[in-house]
Amino acid sequence: MKRILTAAILLALLLPAGLFLLEGEKQAGADAQEMAENFFQEKDHANVPAAKADGTPFQIAYVDIDPYPASGEMLYYLVEELIETGWIPCSRPLPFDPGNTDARELIHYLAGQDTGKYLRFSDDTSYYLAVDGEAACRDSLSQHLARGEIDLILCMGTSPGTFVQEMHVTDVPVMVYFSVDPVGKGLSESDRYSGRDNWWCHVNYTVYNKQMQFYYDNLKFSRLGVVYYDETVGAMRAYRETAKKNDFQIVERKIDSLTENEDEEAYYDRLQNVFQSLIDDGIDCFVLGTDIIKDEGRIQEQIRIFRDAGIPVAAQNGEYYVKNGALMMVTASDARLQAPFIADTMAAILNGASPGDLNQEFFTPPYLSVNLNTAAELGIQIPEKLLISSEKIYAGGGQ
Repeated sequence: MKRILTAAILLALLLPAGLFLLEGEKQAGADAQEMAENFFQEKDHANVPAAKADGTPFQIAYVDIDPYPASGEMLYYLVEELIETGWIPCSRPLPFDPGNTDARELIHYLAGQDTGKYLRFSDDTSYYLAVDGEAACRDSLSQHLARGEIDLILCMGTSPGTFVQEMHVTDVPVMVYFSVDPVGKGLSESDRYSGRDNWWCHVNYTVYNKQMQFYYDNLKFSRLGVVYYDETVGAMRAYRETAKKNDFQIVERKIDSLTENEDEEAYYDRLQNVFQSLIDDGIDCFVLGTDIIKDEGRIQEQIRIFRDAGIPVAAQNGEYYVKNGALMMVTASDARLQAPFIADTMAAILNGASPGDLNQEFFTPPYLSVNLNTAAELGIQIPEKLLISSEKIYAGGGQ
């Protein structure tokens, strides 16, 4: 209950900054706030912890792409909320940094703990598709499903959701947490409801229209560079809509994602060549897409090429990009504020609700992070009103 009240208070505190930040989108922000507040006000707390009908714990499978701080942070706060609401008994803090958590390490930690009589996690059903290989993950997950050893599959993002969808899982609930555009990807029939009995997808698609509008309004670019390996993960539908509305060009590069068979050095060398090709094409701003630079330790060296060319870099997701030299990021999500909604949805499903009947839309007010070192290097003056609205300002180190 304390976490839910905290989240509701945070929403109320963040809303003015969010509306100020995205001036011109006040109604959309108000609608998002209303939906979030309705969740907290209408939550009837019926989704109390419960074991399966036979008295055994529910077995949770986790599917992700690779170690990625943004997904690790979302899993961290989800687990914290499951602890707070009694689904996982735990009297001490999780021994992880929420801003730098390897999701599978967190699953490994939970698998080694006494997680009580309601939920179980296992290393055997924790998957990194790009690390383990999709074939090996598919074989393992299929075997566990066939033996009835999984009660819910938690997919972190679009690609893991697509992976499970292609396995034609129909008799086990599937939750897709933070899919950028599940409707465009075919994971859900609509934003509000999935249209599939055993599927549920967290949806906050329109935030990417607002994010891009903010970047355009404040950076005034004419040729925007974007790199993605999947159009829906890259929010390209929303970005193209915003480009058409404002008459700027998007210079796109579609690349192959890093796989288990590719040397990391070769991948990042390839990425540098792609970045250089965008600069040669005359871009005047670059948006760094989700999961393109997977290793936080490589961010500075990878995006330096843009700063050397005098080109600002904005981030799609991941505040650590700003910490490591990107100019700014307007959040598309907030792992802390989303956690009660995701945990309550999981609890409702485990208590017998059909995933296809549960609302999927949940929006959190945006906040801005800026790097003043990068701004100074690029000769960009950040307006005082944006600094007032910023959640985090990086002004030393990290460069």
